[in-house]
Amino acid sequence: MIDKIFDEFQGQPGATSWFGELLTQDYNHDIEKTISIQSFNKLYNEAIFFLHNNNIVNLICKAETEPYRELVLELFRTESKLSFTFDNTKTNFLYMNGIIDREVQEIRSYIKFSSPFVQKRLFNHFSDELFQVMGHILEPFESIEHIIKDQKINIKNLLRQYEKYLKKNKNWLFKDAPKRKDLRVFEAVYHFNLYMYLFNFLSPKGGHVYPEFPTGNGKIDLIIRYKENVYLIELKSYTDESGYYNALEQAAKYGKEIQSKDVFLAFFVESLSDEIRKKYEINFFDKKNQVTVWPVLIETGI
Repeated sequence: MIDKIFDEFQGQPGATSWFGELLTQDYNHDIEKTISIQSFNKLYNEAIFFLHNNNIVNLICKAETEPYRELVLELFRTESKLSFTFDNTKTNFLYMNGIIDREVQEIRSYIKFSSPFVQKRLFNHFSDELFQVMGHILEPFESIEHIIKDQKINIKNLLRQYEKYLKKNKNWLFKDAPKRKDLRVFEAVYHFNLYMYLFNFLSPKGGHVYPEFPTGNGKIDLIIRYKENVYLIELKSYTDESGYYNALEQAAKYGKEIQSKDVFLAFFVESLSDEIRKKYEINFFDKKNQVTVWPVLIETGI
């Protein structure tokens, strides 16, 4: 559990001390018992969604401020990493205010979020800010037997249902969404929208969805828990064929790391045909890692 605390807060004094005090005092109702990882998980969930911390609120306010908001949104992308340099005033500001950190790979430096906790708080903040109103998740009297049956979720069909929802509601959903300089919607906006859709779809049925960021940049996963089952969806934006096949291999390696035999890989793409869908939505079994990757293409139409 001590390792878990360090991993989530990366040793940041204010956040670590705050969470440690909550865990050992405010939320510790029996000081005679050893604090368990279950206690950590319960409190961590509270800290992500409900508990107030002045430092985190201040951090979110700074991340929301223009012109820094644009860079923060770009950091959630999965296509490639952003270079880190102190000569960039935006990078400098976000680093000095504890929002981002530096990742060194050989002779290159890249931007990453300062900690998983900060990244999750920002992800939740933007998701709720942009998509507080989602409209009808399902049509009245629409059956979901093809999605949930025998206490199991068909993730492919669930993502298909989301794509159907996206096509019907995209015009008003993304009307005021933040856009890049080329007037394209930020990649992260789709991730926020899918997360909020899954949250609204699963919550009334006793399901839960959690965002995870294993690397601090370039990778976003959504973990779904329903009944006794856990499902992993990795989010990607389609770039090219080589990037597609590389994503399949990386997903298989990650599946082995977390001891999951199945990984769903959701690719966001602007437009596609039935022929493209048939070609790329083929399950990939990695013999080396003994993991099956299930690719699903989601057409944004934008």
